[in-house]
Amino acid sequence: MTQRVRISESLVKYLAGLLDADGSLSFSFKSDQNRPGRHFIGLMLRLASSEAVDRGGFACSLPQACGMGTVSRYGARSQFIAWTVSGRADLEMLLPRLVKHMVIKARHWQWMLETWRETRADAKTCSADEREQLTRAAKESRRSNVGPLKPKNHPTWAWLAGYLDGDGTYSYRRYHYNGYEQWVMQVSAVAHVNDIVVLEFLRKAFGGRIVDQGQSLDVKVWRRSLGYQNRAFALRFLPNVAKHSRLKRHKIDAMIHHHRQRLSVPGTKRRCCEVEGCGRPRCGHGLCSMHYQRKRREVQATV
Repeated sequence: MTQRVRISESLVKYLAGLLDADGSLSFSFKSDQNRPGRHFIGLMLRLASSEAVDRGGFACSLPQACGMGTVSRYGARSQFIAWTVSGRADLEMLLPRLVKHMVIKARHWQWMLETWRETRADAKTCSADEREQLTRAAKESRRSNVGPLKPKNHPTWAWLAGYLDGDGTYSYRRYHYNGYEQWVMQVSAVAHVNDIVVLEFLRKAFGGRIVDQGQSLDVKVWRRSLGYQNRAFALRFLPNVAKHSRLKRHKIDAMIHHHRQRLSVPGTKRRCCEVEGCGRPRCGHGLCSMHYQRKRREVQATV
C-alpha cells in the first residue's frame, strides 16, 4: 500500500499537461458475484509511456511521488510502462486538482467524474444495457466536451512542459548547404482536429503557425521557430520549460547550450546575408530568407 503524500502544485500542473497529451480516463466495470448481470462502476486513470521516451523512469516513480496508483509493464520486451489510478479516494482527491489546469480534456474528465458520482449515488451497480449506454456516452463526451473548464489566457510553464513532453517535439538538426553549416531549431506540437483548441491556445500565447500534418487530414501541427532569428524568444521560452520537463529535458538543454554558446564564444562560424547591414543568417544564394523572397518576387515580376 502506497503512503499518502502531499503532491506539489507544480507536479499537478505538469501531470495535467502530460495527461492532456497521453492520458486517459475511462469507466471500469467489475461483475457483481452476488447479482448476475450486474456490474460495479469505477473510474480508471491511466498514463502510458515507453522506455525510449521515459529514460529517467518518471512513470515508475509516480506511485511514490503521488502516493497513489500502481505501475505495470507490457510489450514484447516489457518496454512500455503504465501508471494506473483506480482507488475512489485517490481519484476524488486527484481529479479535481487536475481538471483545473487541463486545456483539452478538462470538460470531458469533469463530466466523467460527475457522471460516476451520480451513478454511484443512484445505484452502485448497473445492468449490461446501462453499461453499454455509459460507454457510448463517454465516447460522445470525449468528442463534444473539449476545452478547459474556464477560459485561459496563457499556459502555465509546468502544464506546457507536460504537454510538450507528451505530444510535442523539439527539433535540433544541422544541415550543410553550399559549403556552410546551418542549424534548424523549432518546437512543435501535434493534435487531432477535434482538439485543435490546444494548438490555437499555443499559437495565441507564443506565435508560430498551425499547418497540416501531411499524412492525415485529421491531424494538425503547431510549429514555432527557435532558430538564430528567434534567439531572444528561445532563451526566454526554453529555460522556463526546462525547469519542469521530465521526459525531454536533454533536448531542451542541448538547444539552450547551443544558443548560449553562440553568444559567449567569439568567432563562431556563421555566414550572414550579403545585403549590407542585414546580419541575418543566409538562407539561399547568399541572402537571408527575407531578402531571398524579395529577390525572387522581383525576378518573377519581370518575367
